[in-house]
Amino acid sequence: MRRFHKSLVATGLVLVAASAHAQEVVRVQDYPGLGNMMLRVAITNGYCDKRGIKCEAKTIPAAPLGVQTLLAGDLDVAMAPPEVVIQAVNKGADLRIIGNGARNSNFFLMASTGLETPNAAKGYPAVMQDFKGKKVGVTARGSAAEFQLLDLLKGAGMKSEDITIVAVGAPNTAFPAIANKQIDGLMLFAPMDGFCEVSKACRIVVDPRKGEGPADLLKLSGAAVVLAVRADYTVKNTKALDALAGALREAEAFIQAPANYAAVFKIAQETGKINIPSGDQILDFSLRTGLPSYRFALEPAALQHAADYLHRTGQVDKLVDTARLLQLR
Repeated sequence: MRRFHKSLVATGLVLVAASAHAQEVVRVQDYPGLGNMMLRVAITNGYCDKRGIKCEAKTIPAAPLGVQTLLAGDLDVAMAPPEVVIQAVNKGADLRIIGNGARNSNFFLMASTGLETPNAAKGYPAVMQDFKGKKVGVTARGSAAEFQLLDLLKGAGMKSEDITIVAVGAPNTAFPAIANKQIDGLMLFAPMDGFCEVSKACRIVVDPRKGEGPADLLKLSGAAVVLAVRADYTVKNTKALDALAGALREAEAFIQAPANYAAVFKIAQETGKINIPSGDQILDFSLRTGLPSYRFALEPAALQHAADYLHRTGQVDKLVDTARLLQLR
């Protein structure tokens, strides 16, 4: 009986431990390509594990879909540009923002080699005239890529009706579309810059990461891709979110240390390998270009600017006070 009792106690302890461990899983949105690099480094280097949580990367290729999945309860942390999060809040979603997934804009405008761009030498905004009447791809309709493309058009005195916007998905499906000249331009994220650089099938003509574009878009720097959670989740999972923030900050420090670049590149290869000729060259170019953006700290003024701009341009019907959304770690 004593052995049986001990066995029951041991079994009970195992079940309790397993249950506690299951409650500590944090499901975070990732994207194809380089995606959520701070999360990938945190997982690979064990920064989540040592803080008592299990971080799971969930690949969802578009920000609107990520926020929808978050609201449905099948994701704990969405990684999305503020335009998408604020649109959701404007429609009644009760969300909070805990930090950045990326500090700077990760979208840029590319032109196919088949598109003549006589105004490219003049830079932005003149180059936008070269896209009049053309097809321009974005990840998905209603995505931040589309919002920021519209920003570029408005800053150049153009309207959405001046082009045809086409949903082409993530880089793995977007690249064939522009390489085969099914579209004339593309507003997308890394590693599309690497694809353009190496393949020469396209070229970047407006790059907000380099200070190119309208002032309203450039002011998003500091809160370009945020980490959003449901408000009820923040109440019930404070310790888990604090642990996630600590893991991401440690990952940021690792990424930003120049001596660690080879290790960071290896993680990028293992988690987002590009299985085509010159794939590693493409990945290396994109990773080096995007490296400065991998910062967790968020600038509240940049987030509020996004809300102000969306309201001023009629994209949301009421002004969102982003201060009430912030639960920064």
